Amino acid sequence: MVEVKKVAFRKRPYLVIAFGSIIVLAVIFLIWGNTWRMSVANRYYHQADYDRAQERYENILVDMPSSPYVLNNLGLSLLKKDRSDKAIANLKEATTGLERLTVGKSRKNKLQNEVRYNLGNALYGLAEKSQDQQGQAGYQAALDNFKQAVEADPKDLDAKYNYELTLLRLKQPPSEKPPEQQQNEAENIVNMNDAQYFIPRISDEAPVDKDW
Repeated sequence: MVEVKKVAFRKRPYLVIAFGSIIVLAVIFLIWGNTWRMSVANRYYHQADYDRAQERYENILVDMPSSPYVLNNLGLSLLKKDRSDKAIANLKEATTGLERLTVGKSRKNKLQNEVRYNLGNALYGLAEKSQDQQGQAGYQAALDNFKQAVEADPKDLDAKYNYELTLLRLKQPPSEKPPEQQQNEAENIVNMNDAQYFIPRISDEAPVDKDW
């Protein structure tokens, strides 16, 4: 008698394909979703609705807690609300996130320039409000960040200007004149050593776009 062998059917990998597709779609949705959420937050920022912008950036941070892009933008929103301490904390955290960022050198330098410039301005502004040694330490920290901003982008004239201004500030005693008077006198200043008359240049701060 001829033995009839059972035909062995190969298991089709439908479940594997389906599972793989779900993962791919989930990743795409996550990336696209965060991009959309970031654009909404940036729109609120540009509309000067800093409360909503802050809320949106903080929501994104739940999913991306170390993103230098989100931390930078959140820091800018907080600066607009005059919450310097918290803004500085987020911007410092953004510099830490930059070290782990895996993007092209040009893109990384651009972001490094932006974050260090913003942090320098935040530290400078906080130092201006203090007339003691803490203020001097703030100027020194601002100087260090402006230097790194220039190193990241040697063509950034605003960062260079603020670096030189902060350097002069460190050599001058604190001014007792109100900011309004300093700004008016700055227009007619001749002696470049009188750093107390100058105000830092603030470029148009804009939140960075995503580049996960």
